[in-house]
Amino acid sequence: MRFACEFVTAEGVKKGVLDGLVFEEREVEAEYIACPAFFNAHTHLGDSVAKDPPFAGIEIVMPAGYKFRMLEMYKDECVDAMAESIKLAFNSGCTAIADFREGGVEGVEMLRKADKAGICFTLARPSSIEEAEELVKIADGISVSSVRDVKPAFAEELRELARKERKIFAIHAGEVDSEDVDDALTLQPDLLIHMNMATQKQLKAAMDEEIPIVSCFRSNAFFNVLNPENYRMLAEYEKWFIGTDNVMIASPSILDELSFASYILKDDESRVKAATRRFFGETGVVVFHKRLNLSKARNPLASIVRRACIADVEAVVVGEVKFE
Repeated sequence: MRFACEFVTAEGVKKGVLDGLVFEEREVEAEYIACPAFFNAHTHLGDSVAKDPPFAGIEIVMPAGYKFRMLEMYKDECVDAMAESIKLAFNSGCTAIADFREGGVEGVEMLRKADKAGICFTLARPSSIEEAEELVKIADGISVSSVRDVKPAFAEELRELARKERKIFAIHAGEVDSEDVDDALTLQPDLLIHMNMATQKQLKAAMDEEIPIVSCFRSNAFFNVLNPENYRMLAEYEKWFIGTDNVMIASPSILDELSFASYILKDDESRVKAATRRFFGETGVVVFHKRLNLSKARNPLASIVRRACIADVEAVVVGEVKFE
């Protein structure tokens, strides 16, 4: 595929021709805008069968809440629903997804069936150490919903198992308050989800330890726990990522997440960096046609962050871009 385009990164805009995955710089009249493909660093794809829940607090995603009742009720629809969400994410410019996978071994197998493109990084959530020992062999890592949801000894066992098997250990922390953050940090996780309600001291401690942190703006808004001060701190962090969280709450499109976040954190460059850096998956390019939302765009980077949507995507090309 050959595109005369403006190639956008957080560092600036270059004009030229994208031919396959080689970008040749030259002065051209660009019909397209291209940027590095996105990485969705946190999803719960199984929630695709339980979209648009009633407005409520964090209890809807707790083990006995609305989410898990729906997952059980519509289990036979889950694979097809996840496949649709993965397709939507890819068609929105995302070439890799990190999924917190509920349902044990069966849940991992369901995701593998749904992930026809092979773009999902699976962080399985075990309910026992025996199940964890089985899951760690077939998943990319182990996940914990919160230290609140498990006994301390079990969380420590999971941490050690992941370390022994050289798999990622990920945990939610600081989502609704800061009370679970210190215990989460004690586990020395490889990945922290949320941290929006962590104290700035706790957030700095995690950053000093160079632990990757994922923000999910629309999910935080749904649960009324947006915290722009913490997002502004994270904007300067080289291991800050963006995810879309529960599909029941928000679409798995990073474009939708970026657009929403633009009204909270007025810094386009930091969000492009957070949305395109990755700890998993192939790189690539997403190409937007300069029509519809991007017609007359004067600032290509800002237009991608603030207004681009799936209708503007012309192509998603997987592979490393080479500059000539």
